[in-house]
Parts: sequence; C-alpha cells; structure tokens
Amino acid sequence: MMKLKFCMRFMLLLIATIAVINPARAFHDKGAADCSMCHTMHNSENGMPVNPTPDNNYLLVVSSATDLCLSCHQSDNGSVWAQNPVNPAPQLGSGNFIFGGAPNINDSPNGNLVPLTGSHGIHNCVAPSRNSGPDPVHMAAPGGAYPSSELSCTSCHDPHGNENYRMLRGVGNVPAGNFNFMYPAPEAEGLTLSGQAESITLHTAYKSGWSNWCANCHGYYHEHAQDLFEHPVNDAIEGEYRLAYERYAGSGNPIGGNAFESYIPELPFEDVSMTTTTSSGPTPLSRIACITCHRAHGSSATDLGRWDFRELNIRQDGHISGSYPLPSPYITQASERQLCVKCHEPQVRQHGLTKACIECHRFGTLSEPGGPIDQFKKP
Repeated sequence: MMKLKFCMRFMLLLIATIAVINPARAFHDKGAADCSMCHTMHNSENGMPVNPTPDNNYLLVVSSATDLCLSCHQSDNGSVWAQNPVNPAPQLGSGNFIFGGAPNINDSPNGNLVPLTGSHGIHNCVAPSRNSGPDPVHMAAPGGAYPSSELSCTSCHDPHGNENYRMLRGVGNVPAGNFNFMYPAPEAEGLTLSGQAESITLHTAYKSGWSNWCANCHGYYHEHAQDLFEHPVNDAIEGEYRLAYERYAGSGNPIGGNAFESYIPELPFEDVSMTTTTSSGPTPLSRIACITCHRAHGSSATDLGRWDFRELNIRQDGHISGSYPLPSPYITQASERQLCVKCHEPQVRQHGLTKACIECHRFGTLSEPGGPIDQFKKP
C-alpha cells in the first residue's frame, strides 16, 4: 500500500511538472478549456438562451463569426478594424477593414460627383456589430463563386488554428459558406501583431503561393481579362521589369535607384528567399502575385488597392474623396505617378503623363495588336 501511494504521488508530481514545462496550448490551438471563450454550451449564455440565426449556427457567444473575432482583434492583436476611416491602425501588411466606413473613397477626377463608399475598398465581412453587411455589388466573389453573404473572418482563417501562415485555410472544405478550396495556404513570414508598422526595412515576407490561394475564390481574375483589365497575376518577373523596379526611386529619380535598397512594401513581390528585412529588388525567382497590387483585408482605395488605381498623382490621394491618404513611398517630388511605373517606367516615359494608367490600359479599348495594352498581355 505504501508503495502504491508513493507511485501515485510521483505520478501527480510528474504531471504537475509537465504542465509547468508545457502550459495549456495557445488560444487558437484547441487548448483545453478554451472552447467557452467562443462557444456557448447548449445554446445558452449566462443561463439565457441565445437566439439562433443563420449567422450563428455554431453556438457562438455573439451573433456572427466576424463579430466574435473582433472581440479580440478589433483594436488589439492586429487591430484589423480599429479607430476610424481617416485614422486607421498601423499598417501590418494585410490592410484594415475600418475603411469600409468611409463615405467616399473615389479619388478619380469626378470622384466627388460619383462617390463610392468604403465597401468598394475592403473584403466585406459580415459584422452586425460594425454595421457591415455583404458586398452591395457582387453576390459572389468576383471571378468565382464564393457567396458574399457568407464572407467572414473564418472564410479565410481557421479559428481553431493550424500550422499555416496566419492560420489561413488550405485545401478542403470551408465551413463558412460551405465552400471548397482547391489550393493550399500560401507561404509567408509576417510582422508581430502587436509590433511596429510595416516599413521598407520591416515588412511582410511573401514567399510563395499567394495567387493560387486567392484563386480559390477569385480564379485568375485579371489573366482572364475580367473587369476589363488584363494583367499577369502569377508569373516570374522578367528581366526588364526587374531592372525597372530596381532603378525606380520615384518620379524625381526614375532610373537612379539602388538595387540593394529598392524594395517597397507598397509594391511587394513573391520570393522564396524573402525575409521581413529584405531591402533589395526582385531576383530571377521573384514572381508577381495578387498581393503585389492589393491588400488582403482592404484599403482606402477602390478594389483593395495598395495605391489608388484611379489617380494620376498618388501624392494627391484622399484630396477629392476626403478619405484616408495612403502614404507615398517616395517624398522627392510633389507629383508622384502611380506605382505601376515602378515596373513599367521604360514603357511610360513618353505617354500617359496626364492620365491614370487604367484609363487607357483596359482590355477592349486599346487591345489591337501592338497597341499600348498589348505589351501587358500574357503570351
């Protein structure tokens, strides 16, 4: 009997020691006793029944998945919906949903006459607490079939956790929307969610797989000339464009840049060797991707743009619409052309000086063989 008691005490001590060395798993890692932070037992909370709704069929403690995520991530832990549309949280790479509340983000020349609400600049996650509904224009993801009415944080992120970057979903079923992803989660290295904002010397490192992953919902949208704009979205960056990227240091210094200090987070690219402190331009292994021109969550520019595609001068962002002015990576000149020029400067030296690129470069308007749009087409 004494021997049995000794063994039991030893086992209890061993278990306690292991618990100290290996504490409860992190919140999103299916750790013990964490379920109640998000879910309510038997469809009740504090003894009161929770009204079931189409958005809450997982016994959540609040009315929708996005609202639940925002209970921790609205102003902290990434600050994805923080502050107000003209005073967003520090930029960490993916953008901010707060811009959805802007009354107008249209900075085209007639932007004050044709206002576009901030819903045109974000992924419209359904969040009743933020008065955010489904995309008012698209019933499904442009280029694909994911239902806009089902879009939530958990459409892209697995709330229970996985080994992927930012817990992004991989191949398989997406419960939110009952949709199937065909492509795996992309590879990347990100910034600390509570750390400093992105900069030239500290930024998200996009490594591989981003265009394929976006294609789960959107297909190869621009390669198929949808929305009247055709552009490669998953190609290696050819030598002439790599050279242009390296040399361009703003409209005031278009060919005098330093190749080893040419990277800007406003125009990133994929590269398997990329790190969060990479400062040099693209290599032969670098690829253009959806994230080169778009923020994943949103921005104060239409179409989640990293800059406003409708403007001629990116230093004038927000002047017409009154929206948040997206910072320019270059400060050498008051008139700074669109960031398309960082890759295409040799092609645009003698034309388009008074227009935004997209005014002319639309499939169907200048698509004749050898015309201006033709040089941007994929072979």
